[in-house]
Amino acid sequence: MPHLTCVLHHHIGQEGAFEKGLGLTSSREAFERHLAWLGERYEFVSLDQVLSGDLPKKPLLLTFDDAWHSVLGIARDVLSPRGIPAVYFINPGMVEEGAISLDSMLAYAVNTFGIGEVCKALGLPRCDAVHSVIVNDMAKLGSAERQGVVAELIAKFGPVDLDQRARLLSGDDLKELVSLGIEIGNHTKTHVHCRSLSADEMQEEIAGSKALLEELSQSRVRSLSIPYGHELDLTDEVHRHARESGHEAIFLVHARANWLRPAKDVWYRRSLTNQSNRELAMELQIKQHLRSARKAVLG
Repeated sequence: MPHLTCVLHHHIGQEGAFEKGLGLTSSREAFERHLAWLGERYEFVSLDQVLSGDLPKKPLLLTFDDAWHSVLGIARDVLSPRGIPAVYFINPGMVEEGAISLDSMLAYAVNTFGIGEVCKALGLPRCDAVHSVIVNDMAKLGSAERQGVVAELIAKFGPVDLDQRARLLSGDDLKELVSLGIEIGNHTKTHVHCRSLSADEMQEEIAGSKALLEELSQSRVRSLSIPYGHELDLTDEVHRHARESGHEAIFLVHARANWLRPAKDVWYRRSLTNQSNRELAMELQIKQHLRSARKAVLG
């Protein structure tokens, strides 16, 4: 059976104070170069094909995460005209007017006032980058605690001009994405580390998010992308809740090959930004297989 390759992009465009340091932005030129390189070596497939198992010899699933409006432009200008399917995993809490994610607020504070001031304001040990704060300190917080940190940062470093942030989707944009051949997936309501959710928060962030996305997009949501992509966030409880709430496919990152998967409904992806074609070849054709081989041997 063919083994699926999955790639992930986030924001396509330029990054400012709210995005710098998060490692999520690809230039439009880099994205289109990646797409051309991938199209020459793989066959783009839909989630329908993935779930059915009816795959070509070298299948590739194109995915996006978060709620960036730039992906809608890519769907309009690049993907739909070429008939390329994709899945866009969206946080419905981020399409609300005035919403801001913890990651974006941290990036803004760090880029504007410095990492030292941010760590001091939050009572954290000094670290080198915003990414360290997100994946270490913030991973311990549930939904309510994360929103508390956002409020604390705004109080300390605000007011915040959201017009400087890369544009996010509106609720109405989700229907257009579906009309362009982009399947909507779930990325939790507010982009959280799932390992730290209470039972009530899990219900809201996963099942509640799925219901809200289905209402906004008027389409069925069948898949879940775990924010930050780490297998530690796909706990047994999270996995069970995702299945019971109707998610048929779950996606991590880890940049491993999918000939070795943790469960039949879980797939790995490789996150891409501005890699050269040579780096892309090394990642997808060599390194992800080596990572899976290491995982198979060492566990």
